[in-house]
Amino acid sequence: MVDWNGRALVESQWLADNMDDPELRIVDASVIMTRRDSGAWVPTSGRDDYDAGHVPGAQFIDLRTELQDREAALSLMLPTPENFAAEISAKGIGDGHMVVVYASAVPWWASRLWWMLKANGHDKVAVLDGGLKKWRDEGRVITSDTPNFAAAAFTPKQRPEMIADKARVQAALAAAGGTVINALSPQLHRGESDLGYGRPGRIAGSVNLSALALIDQNTGAYLAEEQLRRSVAGKLGEIGGEVICYCGGGIAATMDALVLDLLGHEQVAVYDASLSEWAADDSLPMETG
Repeated sequence: MVDWNGRALVESQWLADNMDDPELRIVDASVIMTRRDSGAWVPTSGRDDYDAGHVPGAQFIDLRTELQDREAALSLMLPTPENFAAEISAKGIGDGHMVVVYASAVPWWASRLWWMLKANGHDKVAVLDGGLKKWRDEGRVITSDTPNFAAAAFTPKQRPEMIADKARVQAALAAAGGTVINALSPQLHRGESDLGYGRPGRIAGSVNLSALALIDQNTGAYLAEEQLRRSVAGKLGEIGGEVICYCGGGIAATMDALVLDLLGHEQVAVYDASLSEWAADDSLPMETG
């Protein structure tokens, strides 16, 4: 069994020390984002970057094509448990495997797969702190070799409590003690810029905890736990009861969810459709300022 402390983050030295363990699966979940003139961000595959060089033993999983609900009206939605299990099993990831996920650019693609696995009942998963950037900066080995794993048996045990929809967001906003958190930048939260979802601003009544403010901008690693604790307390105050994280499309929100998990919060969900759904529906309240 892989010697892991159960935390949502693992350090590069830990991965270097454990990467030959047959029970370990390393995943590059990189997605490249390109901004259109309209302001909207378009995701494209990170496979070319993976092919150019990756952590030894890592395989590539494309969250855009292999792990999204192809029947959903919105892009990048969580697949059905059965479809998720089929894709993960085909990648050689089974119930007994420890999964370490990283991304080559912004870390929310890694946290997205972390959340998807957790939401499907797989607890043995962590994100490589600092991702590929920190790994490279430390002068660690990079390879273009591609591993080949036999199919494994992954059993989905979906946790509905980790997956929020708009009705649950509305209920949380109406209930005392519920917290709805926007993981986008302060500028987007205030409505000073627009991601092209139809209406600028935030879900009315939500609070802001910018995902990118949770990492060191030089190393790409998450802030130390005590810094994260102070940051969350400073932005959100005392959190009690259920927490629902959202963003533009349920990706950056998973970074907030990961940090709250690190800090010991147990009732944390992600609004998968996020502003892609909410802002497009004029009946749902938004605010700016």
